[in-house]
Order: sequence, then structure tokens, then C-alpha cells
Amino acid sequence: MENLKTLKIFNSRIEADIAKSYLKSNNIKSYILADDAGSMYPSQDLVVGVKLLVNKKDFEQAKKLISSIKKI
Repeated sequence: MENLKTLKIFNSRIEADIAKSYLKSNNIKSYILADDAGSMYPSQDLVVGVKLLVNKKDFEQAKKLISSIKKI
């Protein structure tokens, strides 16, 4: 975890999955961290959010890619 950095916190796993797929299509590996009891309590995402993590070395490029999307 020390090599990972939070790129963005989303309100839902779906939004995080879309962003993760976009990063993957640009050859950036990312990880989703959510405290929703294995998707059993998706409403918990609204409380604590869903984190999208990337490697520190990919952070700047991933940040530019995500910010280029109008609504995420």
C-alpha cells in the first residue's frame, strides 16, 4: 500500500469501475478500495466513498486522464 496513492474518491462503485476501466485502456493499473462489506451494503459507499488507487509513478498521468473526462 505504500506505493499506492488515492487518485479520486467516488460516491459509488460503478463510477469507480468506469474510471478504472478507462485507466486500464490507457495501460494504467488501478485498484478500488471500498468498505461496503463485499458489496452487501452499497449504501455505505455514500458514507465513506469508494477510493480509486494508482501506483505513485502513474499518479500524474492518471490524474490528467481522469480530469480530461467531463463527468466522473
